[in-house]
Formats: sequence, C-alpha cells, structure tokens
Amino acid sequence: MPGFPQDELEKVFDKFYRLKNSKTGGTGLGLSIVKGFVEAHNGTIVLENVPHGARFSIEIPAETSYINNLKNE
Repeated sequence: MPGFPQDELEKVFDKFYRLKNSKTGGTGLGLSIVKGFVEAHNGTIVLENVPHGARFSIEIPAETSYINNLKNE
C-alpha cells in the first residue's frame, strides 16, 4: 500500500518519530520542523494518503500590505 500506514498518520509530525520498518538514517526531525515552521506562521499542515503515495498540504495565511494599496503616493 502506498503512502503512510493509517495508524501512523498522526505520529509522523512528532519529534524523533520514524516509521516502523523504515530504513536506517535520518533523525525523525524533518516533519516536526516543518510543522513547527508552518504553525509559527499560523498555518496548518495536513497529511493524507493518495492512490500513488502521500500528499502534504500546507496553508499559510497571508495579508495584503497596505503599501500594495497605495496608488501614486
């Protein structure tokens, strides 16, 4: 089955978490760092399995600066 095991989806963002039976190497910090960065910007990250693997969706809110609204000033 492609993607992540269903019972491990919520755990993959935990510090030092590595999937069961994963290859050696890595510290299990990458996705935790990404989640921390996204949440520090008031965003969200979602992991879902798709037919050919997995999809990470990241949303970070943005505001238009008032500078962009100035016209010829």
